[in-house]
Amino acid sequence: MRNRWLSPIAVVVLAAVIVLGAAFDPSGLAAPYTWTGADLLPVAGLWQVAAPAVYVPLLLAGVGVLAWVVARGRAPLRTALLVWGAVVWSAMAAKLMMSLVMAFGDVVYLAWSTGFTGVKAAVFGLPVLAATWLTQLLCRRTTSPPSSSTSPPSPGPGAGPAVALGSFFPQASEPGWMASGVTVVLGASVGGVWWGGSPVGYAIGDSPLAPAPEAGPLGCLAAITLLGVMTWALNRRLSDTTSPRAVVAGISALGAAATLGLVEAAIGLPRDLAGGDAFWAPAIMLRLAPALSFGALLALATAALVALLPATLPARRTAFLPARKGVAFSAPIRMGGVVAAAALAIPLLQPGTTTAPPPRTKGLTLSADRRIVDADGNEVLLRGVNVNQLEDYFQKFPDKAVTRPLTEADFAGMEQMGFNVIRLALSWSALEPRPGHYDPAYLARISWAVEIAAKHGLRTVIDMHQDAWGKGVNAAPSTTCENGSPMHGWDGAPTWADRFDGAPKCEFTGRDISPAVARAFTNFYQDRDGIQTRLVAAWGMLAERFASEPMVAGYDLLNEPGFGEAPPITSGVLLGRYYDRAIKAIRAGEKRGFPHLVFFEPSVLWSGLGFEVPVPKDFTDDRLLVFAPHLYNESITIDQGTGLTITNIERGFDLASRAAEYYGAGLWSGEWGWFGDPASAPIAKYTDQEDRHRIGGAFWVWKQSCGDAHAGAESKTGGNLMTEDCATGKDLPPPPEYVAELSRPYPRSVPGRLTGLTSDQASLTAQGEGTGCGLDVWFPGGVRPVVGGAGLTGVAARQTPGGWRVTGCTRGAYTLTAHR
Repeated sequence: MRNRWLSPIAVVVLAAVIVLGAAFDPSGLAAPYTWTGADLLPVAGLWQVAAPAVYVPLLLAGVGVLAWVVARGRAPLRTALLVWGAVVWSAMAAKLMMSLVMAFGDVVYLAWSTGFTGVKAAVFGLPVLAATWLTQLLCRRTTSPPSSSTSPPSPGPGAGPAVALGSFFPQASEPGWMASGVTVVLGASVGGVWWGGSPVGYAIGDSPLAPAPEAGPLGCLAAITLLGVMTWALNRRLSDTTSPRAVVAGISALGAAATLGLVEAAIGLPRDLAGGDAFWAPAIMLRLAPALSFGALLALATAALVALLPATLPARRTAFLPARKGVAFSAPIRMGGVVAAAALAIPLLQPGTTTAPPPRTKGLTLSADRRIVDADGNEVLLRGVNVNQLEDYFQKFPDKAVTRPLTEADFAGMEQMGFNVIRLALSWSALEPRPGHYDPAYLARISWAVEIAAKHGLRTVIDMHQDAWGKGVNAAPSTTCENGSPMHGWDGAPTWADRFDGAPKCEFTGRDISPAVARAFTNFYQDRDGIQTRLVAAWGMLAERFASEPMVAGYDLLNEPGFGEAPPITSGVLLGRYYDRAIKAIRAGEKRGFPHLVFFEPSVLWSGLGFEVPVPKDFTDDRLLVFAPHLYNESITIDQGTGLTITNIERGFDLASRAAEYYGAGLWSGEWGWFGDPASAPIAKYTDQEDRHRIGGAFWVWKQSCGDAHAGAESKTGGNLMTEDCATGKDLPPPPEYVAELSRPYPRSVPGRLTGLTSDQASLTAQGEGTGCGLDVWFPGGVRPVVGGAGLTGVAARQTPGGWRVTGCTRGAYTLTAHR
């Protein structure tokens, strides 16, 4: 007998969970539905109403229909588990439909992103599971026990819809061989392509059970076998004579994929625990989410195929194949046949790919193995500092300047510390104060900075900087915030590009999770009123201006992009589309010069968590790419406020390195530092990892003003490197702990490729492979270093401001040592 209350109760409970989540978590990072408080009208595009008009109705409708379909089940817990599975699958299906409305295209990536919705749905579906279980128990007590007859009850008057439904969804009566076989074949056929392309695969590394070609044939076979066995087992456990066979088969396939994700998490747990941090916790989610997204695909396909198969195949006690000559096919034999079929379907080899050589350039480029190299093929380590003295900050403290003047003395000081690069932060608000009008005085300041930096041997990465969108996010003094505190504004976009749509200007656990900031970024990614087009055009203008400048290392397209209202749709797909547009504009502007490197960042979530779901792998066909996350691990990541380190420095470097490999891009840490008290800062731990991975980066920041909103009203000194006495406005000596590590020895360039590097404040050992005379090593201090090694010729040490430059030639494999 159908429980008529099961479906309404499931829908009502789920609706209550959605409303509560939206009320208490406007960020939507944990809640099932995001409502920032922004206006729904006027509607600028379908994306603006996709969540309330597409996602929520489809989610509730999917759960309602599936709960009604399985409501005839006689076992309360079994029925409740089916409804729980229905919540998870419906949430992912609804999220995919919403995603396609917000960002049509990139279907595979968007389908992948639904896995994170599935993880959340498994949690917020628990109240639905509990409610449906209790409902079934109460219904069971208030109804008469079922007849002992094994035949299903005949339909009574008015049972037309149920009869029609039963004819389309045959009732489950077999132990799940059909479901298991379909899941195995589908998993073996598309698992390698689907699972192997995970945008979070960099974060969890290779797993022995990942159904992907890179896991090897045995790993694939083990994973597909587990999928088949678990689908069969769950199908048998969840089936009864009243439940639709197709629905049970689909939810069993989803559960089997989730089980595979949990098994992978268990296998990876020892490695995750070995790092000494708490990364094991997000690693479970990062393994389970792809499993659920894959399971949702399997569930849909399995349910559809099982529904189309004749109801007579095969009965519970009937052999899968007809017995011949008196031999029955037992369960182990049948499962062995399924596994054998899977083994034949698993691709043993990945399709090969060819890599074209990078374009020739007078500046920096990338080698075939993703190293940053100069025009002569020498590998270059870009190590330096961020310069924020051209930024247009909101003036939080009326009596203090927001930045300190940028003079040639600053560049001379950077040269004395051995730096060879600056990351020059620009503000869109100062660059384009009116739409289409570029401030000539500001452009002149940028050109002057690039020129003077080059004079002191410093390349420039031009960075379009922003923090929490822009100065326009500043809340009025009378603003009242129920969650968090009023925003006080930062830097970035001009006010003419603001599109807040009435969203509250309140910080929610941080500036970047402000509802106004989220809506502003969503509007930007959707190119509302052409505001993104204006920034893309600004990049084209800047690229044309510096098209022939070899000391411009490249362009950082957007600092710590906001994740918008629907990550990773906004922070993945749509951010990637902005990047592609900006890169095309840059290349068009460089027609009379040569191509420069492009530095691209994940969203600001990486700076706060140490990992993120990045933009799609194929977001652009350009090849001069450098992945440039901000490695603030053990510094200002969110976990540090809790006393817990989720992603430590060592793991942060490993994650960044694997993500760069995923993109086939170079790697550079665009920002790092901000450790607080220099005496206890783990800066040496960071620089050791920088050497181990043989990459460069830019320390934050060279010279910060006490009036910078980052400093805080309680700050006694502006930081981080060249400090200011906030009481007197005078310069103070930089922290010696920072100076010692930042000016440590390093190879500015080496012939061929660098294969090993270790250094401390007084010594260096570098190994490489290559022939040429591009060896250039920085060594600090006034004492001439003692230089040795093998495979070197013409080695000389020349004193320069702040230290020494060791130059020479190499042949084949070489080693250089230097010490005081």
